[in-house]
Amino acid sequence: MKTASKLGLILTLALVLTVIVSSAGLTQEMNDKDYNQYLLKMLNDDNLGIRSSAAQLLGERKVQEAVKPLAKMLKSEKHYAVRIMVALALYQIGTEEVLPVLKDRAKRDSNKTVRHVLAGLIESMETNQYAKK
Repeated sequence: MKTASKLGLILTLALVLTVIVSSAGLTQEMNDKDYNQYLLKMLNDDNLGIRSSAAQLLGERKVQEAVKPLAKMLKSEKHYAVRIMVALALYQIGTEEVLPVLKDRAKRDSNKTVRHVLAGLIESMETNQYAKK
């Protein structure tokens, strides 16, 4: 399967999972803490679409407790598209410890696309950081 097809499949799975979770009302049935714990648990799922969706939702929700698990996942995740989603989630959370993690991975990641995405996120974080001062 071509890389573009794989990425399209991953993104489609992530979107479908997000719609299913939203329509099932899990966010309404669980309190925020339970839902965040559920998403953290899903970072270890066998399905890469579920891992990617969980990372995306943690980033959108700005769950600070997710920084360490996401940082670990950024280092160990095998699929580059999931690593990109994890990097974006870390960027969205945006705590102080995120920038050094992204910088480290920008130097070490084996995939050129991931390194470029990380570089863009780092530049954006640094620009925003200086703009706040």
